[in-house]
Amino acid sequence: MNKIILIFIISINTIFSATVELKNIVTIEGYNDNPLLGYGIVVGLKGTGDSDNGSHAKQILGLIAKNFGFKVDTKKLRARNSAIVIVTANLNPFSQSGSKVDVKVSSVYDAKSLEGGELIVTPLLGGDNEIYAIASGKVQTDKNTKGISGIIPQGAIIQKSVSKDFLNDKKELTLIINDNVGISSVIKIVSEIQKKFPENFKSFSGNSMVIKFNDDEDVLDTISKIFATKIELQEEPSVIIDALSGIVVAGGNVVISEAAISYKNIQLNIGNQPSSIFSVGKEEKNLQYIRNSTTVSELVDSLNQLGISGRDIAKIIELLYKNGNLKAKLIIQ
Repeated sequence: MNKIILIFIISINTIFSATVELKNIVTIEGYNDNPLLGYGIVVGLKGTGDSDNGSHAKQILGLIAKNFGFKVDTKKLRARNSAIVIVTANLNPFSQSGSKVDVKVSSVYDAKSLEGGELIVTPLLGGDNEIYAIASGKVQTDKNTKGISGIIPQGAIIQKSVSKDFLNDKKELTLIINDNVGISSVIKIVSEIQKKFPENFKSFSGNSMVIKFNDDEDVLDTISKIFATKIELQEEPSVIIDALSGIVVAGGNVVISEAAISYKNIQLNIGNQPSSIFSVGKEEKNLQYIRNSTTVSELVDSLNQLGISGRDIAKIIELLYKNGNLKAKLIIQ
């Protein structure tokens, strides 16, 4: 059986502090990233581009040449040196004209790889069919997709920003605190905003705050100051499980309390028992005693020694969480 991959973050205490700016954990309600989309062509490939079967690479290259006043016989063009791609980017609601954003490109037809290619100037459109950015540049391929997709860091120049009103009719806006921030950190953030911006703070509920503004107030300046506010927050223990691969990411001191679990053909005892026995099929294997309040890293290491699969280990951790034995927040992706 495949062993689980455990990635753990070593920390002296289960809970530790970190200083962050609010802009990293707070967003304005309704101000989400705006997806941009374009249809372009990557050139300069070493014979790994589209074949002539179904691709429009030759026709597009012919049109580009025609726009520059050149007459090209498309039959003599080699499609294999180019590839049709879908180009995507996300426009931040605060992005200004002239700023740059990352771009992702993905092959549309049967290109073998985009490695070494360069995206020709491509307009990127928003949902209203207006051009918001122009993309171009050298493609950095993604090895996980065998090179048929990649990114162009800072590959699109913003042509115009998204026009939105910050405030409602009452000259208010709502700030949303990131869901991954624990309740104690939410309380600290709200308290800090109340103290530093008493004239602007109106109310809070759950993980959101309502901020109000005066008629003559510089809204952008106040928002900038709020976002730049630094707060020391306690990082609460958490365990992340990737459901597809069974990978577990956990803090080094995430604790598991006394428990007994029966899962499939596995019997698991953790705690004040004279010994811990795991039964796998018809075989019984005595394992070194797992002490009470063991950590996730210790538990995974012990289960790995038994050859229990990564997916089964991830499932056991999930069951421990549901039973209240895992002393951390569980996030399954």
